[in-house]
Amino acid sequence: MKAAHATTWSEAPIARALVAITGADVSPGGSIVDDFLSGMGEVLPTGDEEFLLAAVQGMGDTPRPDGSIVDIVTGCHQPGILKVGMNVRHAAGVLATETRIFATDERTRRRFLPYWLLIRLGSGMTRTSMLRAIRARVLRDAASA
Repeated sequence: MKAAHATTWSEAPIARALVAITGADVSPGGSIVDDFLSGMGEVLPTGDEEFLLAAVQGMGDTPRPDGSIVDIVTGCHQPGILKVGMNVRHAAGVLATETRIFATDERTRRRFLPYWLLIRLGSGMTRTSMLRAIRARVLRDAASA
């Protein structure tokens, strides 16, 4: 899990290229986790084998609600809000990630769907590239230890 936090964009060039297409400014030497969280969300630890990157976004004219990410994710039901979570988990020798999106109402879900269909493949490729980079870092660290 330490490697997941420490992996940089230069170690995951496919992920860096795909994220750059969105217009995001990522530094090759910057931590992937830190850049994902920059102004968007926070890491919610869920145990020694997993962490969750959580973010909240307002759709359209809906502003992001005030408050902590935990409070918003668990208690906000205001229409027009997207709750985003991406976990990184290591269990039984397998490193995996999953992204979940929750819309607080049907209209927001319908508005988000075309965007998700457009980026879904790239999102999967980004996560695969990140997982490969994390694995390579772990193997490199183990070989030098």
